[in-house]
Amino acid sequence: MQHSKIINVIDIGTSKITTLVGQYFEDEDKFNIVAVSSIPSLGFRKGQIINLEQASHTITQSIESAERMAGFQINSAHISISAPHIESINSHGVVAISNPNGEIDLNDINRVTEAAKAISLPTGKEIIHIIQRKFTVDGQEGVIDPVGMNGIRLEVEAHLVLASSPALKNLKKCLEDIGIKIESLTYAGLSTATAALTDTEKELGVALVDIGGSITNITIFSEGSPVFSSVIPVGANNVTNDIAIGLRFSIEDAEKIKLKLTKLAETKKFEDEVELSHFDIHSDDKKKISLQMAINGIIKPRLEEIFSLIYSQIETSGFSQTIPAGIVLTGGGAMTVNAKEICNKIIPLPLRIADPPKVGGVVDDIINPAYTSTIGLLIHNKNTKKNSGSNIKAPKVSMGGFIGKLKKILEPLLP
Repeated sequence: MQHSKIINVIDIGTSKITTLVGQYFEDEDKFNIVAVSSIPSLGFRKGQIINLEQASHTITQSIESAERMAGFQINSAHISISAPHIESINSHGVVAISNPNGEIDLNDINRVTEAAKAISLPTGKEIIHIIQRKFTVDGQEGVIDPVGMNGIRLEVEAHLVLASSPALKNLKKCLEDIGIKIESLTYAGLSTATAALTDTEKELGVALVDIGGSITNITIFSEGSPVFSSVIPVGANNVTNDIAIGLRFSIEDAEKIKLKLTKLAETKKFEDEVELSHFDIHSDDKKKISLQMAINGIIKPRLEEIFSLIYSQIETSGFSQTIPAGIVLTGGGAMTVNAKEICNKIIPLPLRIADPPKVGGVVDDIINPAYTSTIGLLIHNKNTKKNSGSNIKAPKVSMGGFIGKLKKILEPLLP
């Protein structure tokens, strides 16, 4: 008999709220998607709640649709968030080793992690992740797991991801009001990395760029772990808005045009003007669209601006010289016509567009870059559930507290 468990995730995106129900078979290390539902994210702006009632209604719709497909009720879920209030700090912690014989134990790890957290935070911000990057024991750098080693002084380099406390409270209230227990809260850049990046890329150094509807996540990895996490308030919706203004269409029609342009550009080679019927737009007049004008006149300048902002953020991070694996591009914005070519032109680094990994089940519409974050959240929580000693901590549990310490001590003793 195969052992499996159900994992529910809700990805709070800027253009859509996606609920995914996955069945994970531990023996085979495989996923089967049981249900998926995406609803336009009304009540949110740039990943933050602006209308609590409308946001609750949107999430409820997404969950209920997934419940109908799955055939059972969803009472709890892992949540991913991304918004311009997310930022990161790299911190350093130092403690003396407490054991008289000098052997490092889990208590020392907890104490040095707490020391790394003891920093002055910006007003209204709280830590949602503390990721232990590497340890130093008596000057010996680059130690991954110091438990059992001997020494006098233990240091840790930690990556802290911060979020706005009021924004988190609003989201928690919204989910509590509709009866959803938050199992964990994850910054979308970290969950996307689980699905989009290889271990080699993380080790060499890579910048993961996830272009969403109205924001872009930039997460830089080096030596296997994140060193920079940031969200900039631009995304693929900026392109849609430009098409709407430039070609005088509604936002809905402009979105259809944007999505269809890539395929049409490949087949038409800019030879002809294209009739509206190609874009599933029904209009009384015989209006046609010039592919040349739409792509080179409207989309290209906006993409150049977006990639310039992304490159500027990477340069500002101070880690632009530590990413030889280059850029991994994903998210719905990565599917925009000419995105790869324009990114190559603006950012002088190797480039790869990442699709989410193959999973089984109801996946016809979700194996594309727009769902890398959602599938990443599913895989990310498979990993953290199997290995609760993960460096990534959910904000709802204080791992520095007594229960967290007790859990860490008892875990290795359990069968």
